[in-house]
Amino acid sequence: MPRARGQRQWTVTASVFTALAVVLSLTLVMAVLALNGLQRVVDRKDRVIDHDAALVLEARTLMDIRDARAAANRGYLFSGQTKYLGEQYKWDEAFNKQLTALRQTVDTDRGRDLVDQITRLQASFIELDKGPVQLKEAHAPPAEVVAAWEEIDDQRVTTTAAMDSLFAYLQGLVREREQAATRTAHDGVRLIVASFVVILIGSTLVASMVVRQVRGRVMTAVRSVQQSSTDLQLSARQQAEGASQQASSAAEISTTVKEMLAESRLIAEGAQDVVAAAGQTAEAGRHGRDVVLATQSSMERIRAHSGSVDQHMEDLSRRARQITGVVEIVSELAELTNIVAINASIEAAGAGGEASRFAALADEIRALADRVGGSTREIGEMVASVATAVDDTRRVSRDASDVIGEGAAQVGQAVESFEEIVSLVANTMESARQIQQSTSQQSVAVEQTDLAISAMAEATRAHQATAGDTQTTADQLASLSHVLGTLVQSAGRDTLPAEVR
Repeated sequence: MPRARGQRQWTVTASVFTALAVVLSLTLVMAVLALNGLQRVVDRKDRVIDHDAALVLEARTLMDIRDARAAANRGYLFSGQTKYLGEQYKWDEAFNKQLTALRQTVDTDRGRDLVDQITRLQASFIELDKGPVQLKEAHAPPAEVVAAWEEIDDQRVTTTAAMDSLFAYLQGLVREREQAATRTAHDGVRLIVASFVVILIGSTLVASMVVRQVRGRVMTAVRSVQQSSTDLQLSARQQAEGASQQASSAAEISTTVKEMLAESRLIAEGAQDVVAAAGQTAEAGRHGRDVVLATQSSMERIRAHSGSVDQHMEDLSRRARQITGVVEIVSELAELTNIVAINASIEAAGAGGEASRFAALADEIRALADRVGGSTREIGEMVASVATAVDDTRRVSRDASDVIGEGAAQVGQAVESFEEIVSLVANTMESARQIQQSTSQQSVAVEQTDLAISAMAEATRAHQATAGDTQTTADQLASLSHVLGTLVQSAGRDTLPAEVR
């Protein structure tokens, strides 16, 4: 029996830890997926901010250098001042450096092709632009310089168009990557929401299975308590019947002893009736001995029944402790479910409006866990009252057993007294000279027997009252076990919300 009880306890504990491991595994998977999604979003955003935005900025800088170079070129051609020519050469050098940096930053084939095209066009344009500059340096007429500048205008327009195409392409690339990063962020949010849904559903299912299993264990223990209470009721009824029989026997013995005492006094008053009175006394002594022996046998049976009651109460106390252990496990599970539901509500609140429905479900699970915790406290209080009643019954049963033992000892003394009476009567019949002494001794022995029988009758009445208390306790225990079974069944039906069941 202890091995079976330990095996059931291990099974319930393993179920609770398995449920906790499943919930923690789901939470860990969700955390990994969420971190992965967030990392992807951050990488995309960082790329858009750091790399792609830098591309657009470098293209914009390249166009600014182009405009500054064109302004310096026009200033020299119209004014002839050499400072403008120096600025033109400076901007040509800056343009080449910026174009080289842009070529290294661009990470697409289309972008590199456009940069290479601008490089070739710009080199060609600078080469052609040397003609107007040389004419200006030779102090050619302004009309000739303007004509030479207009001849290379198509090349300038082509180069400008290529640069505008590069700028437009890079802007489009940034917008496309921004949209891709936004889609990645949306995918991450959906992944987190889906993970919350999986965790909530998985936690609910695991909690449901564990509660059903624990409820089954508790119901098994309740049925054992009910069986033990039935056995206790039967034993209490047998004990009450034995006490009633013992009381009847004690009354008969008391009557017989009083008759023997009267006969002894009559023998002392009339010596002529010694032989007849001695014969009657011997007959009454044998009858009293048989009655006392029957009484002793009844008391031994009552004592045996009292030991059986004590054994049943010990088994009942052990089962009450087992129920207390199961109730503590159910309470711990309710607390764990409440913690998981609170964490789920917090995570759902952080996910935004899309997870409001799951936050409501988590609140309902938390409320349910609170109700289960209240039910387990009520069960614990009832089991404590059952254990108290069992201890009281065991104490009363042991007291009754002690009293019965004392009564049995007194009955043994009564048997010895009756044996002595029979012996005295025989001696009286053999020798008339010892009639007075024998009758005196017989009177003393009968008085002692009367006192012993009175004490035995008092112990029998006390034992009968104890048997009634045992019967009452057994009835209360049966009622409590029925209420406990009803409460466990009600808690099992209320474990899950209606939409989950």
